[in-house]
Amino acid sequence: MGKLSENTQAEEVPENDANIETMKEPVTEKEEYLSLCQLVNPISQPLASRKLAKKLYKLVKKSAKEKGSLRHGLSDVMKAIRKNEKGILILAGNVSPIDVYSHIPALCEEKEIPYVFTPSREHLGLWYKRPAIVLMVKKHESYSELYDDVYSLVNALVVEPINS
Repeated sequence: MGKLSENTQAEEVPENDANIETMKEPVTEKEEYLSLCQLVNPISQPLASRKLAKKLYKLVKKSAKEKGSLRHGLSDVMKAIRKNEKGILILAGNVSPIDVYSHIPALCEEKEIPYVFTPSREHLGLWYKRPAIVLMVKKHESYSELYDDVYSLVNALVVEPINS
């Protein structure tokens, strides 16, 4: 054990010209969304369209403000599914390895819970400042109209078979 020097000076770090911006809202511009869709894993079916993703992000934003209406994280969502809680399940499409959550779509179909994939886990967890691989949004009276609209859109999506 040595003595710590009391004459430690703060190291000066030169400023970069690089401009790093933090995201405040998920990006749903056409080109950016298409580039994100190319990075999704093979089991990401049904994948939300750009307009549906925008509605999903808005729903997540509103549900994050209400206590108890948003379940996030794999273990929390699995617990909610086992307890037969109803809601919309939103999964991120760019999760690696796939084995982490590949069983969830089968559970959702068994329990008749509508589910949808979005292309980015960073966008999905933006409202509580953590990347998320899976969220469950439950119905709440403050955003029930948006919830019903999104629920019907997600329920109408068709899972396309994977071409080998």
